[in-house]
Amino acid sequence: MGRISTTGRIAWMRWVVAASCLVVAANHARADLVFAEPHADAGTVHSSVPMMHHFTFVNQGPEPVEILRVLGSCGCLKPNVAQTTYKPGEQGKVDLEVHTLSQAPGPHTWTVRLSYQCGNELREAELQLRARVVTEVMVQPAAIVFHVDKATGRDVTVTDFRKKPLTVTDVRGSSSSLKAQVAERGHDRKGNTVYRIKLEVTEDYPDGRHEEYLDIYSDDPAYGNLRVPLTIVKRAQQHLTVTPDHVTLEAHEGQPLPARIVLLRDNSDQKVLIEHVLVDDPAITCTWAQGPNNMATLKVRVDRAQIHGDSLRSNVQVLIRKPAPETLTIPVVCTID
Repeated sequence: MGRISTTGRIAWMRWVVAASCLVVAANHARADLVFAEPHADAGTVHSSVPMMHHFTFVNQGPEPVEILRVLGSCGCLKPNVAQTTYKPGEQGKVDLEVHTLSQAPGPHTWTVRLSYQCGNELREAELQLRARVVTEVMVQPAAIVFHVDKATGRDVTVTDFRKKPLTVTDVRGSSSSLKAQVAERGHDRKGNTVYRIKLEVTEDYPDGRHEEYLDIYSDDPAYGNLRVPLTIVKRAQQHLTVTPDHVTLEAHEGQPLPARIVLLRDNSDQKVLIEHVLVDDPAITCTWAQGPNNMATLKVRVDRAQIHGDSLRSNVQVLIRKPAPETLTIPVVCTID
């Protein structure tokens, strides 16, 4: 191979630099949605207080961008965008609402995945919001799903861990077929003030799926309105019998909570098969199996270490595959003496 002259070497180096600049320019031209702060830290937040964060962005690409889907990493997140298409140079934002009632105390990281189309390409952006949750006031359950075929009721508790507790002044359901009242005010074994609220879905509640809420009002400006989201599915009377129809677990301090067996039986003695089980609280785990006979067996366990305070009120949703698709809701109540 012949030697390259000094003039040729300089020309070659100039060509490399020019090619590199073209690559950088090409990559810049392909840039599309650029977020000002894709990973944000909200610092310290208090549970039960509404939390909202805005991720701002700009379309820096040469083509319009169409947002196809925005998904949160858990049901406690409500991401939203004002529009789906953004022209070159147009700004926008992803509004993220965090339902802090259901969050355990301590550090949290919530993730939102945004899928969008730029020209003929499908792309994805990941947004993260970090915060440390402090729990002064706790509402249990933090969210409720009702699958009902007749009038039914649930208890909701409000526990204030502060020395100077709030006073619940009013409670209201979002529908005239949702009745709510403060049943009692008391204290747990550690002396914390506890309100027990009785919530009832009345017999005349309309059929179908509905999104409702329970509003709890207090005299504390920081916790003036505690809102518990409700999902109510009213359907024809179910054909399964659940024994027991609710799970109550009790244990002394320092002892583990016992497991509980629940049997599901079809009223016409057809075989019952469980497809899946959903839990509303990470402290609860469930296993299930077919049998004995045509029944199905569900075992409910609660991890004492994951209960904040000395009680837990939550739900287990059992998705039935046979004899017919159906969803059952089993209340779970745990207390530590």
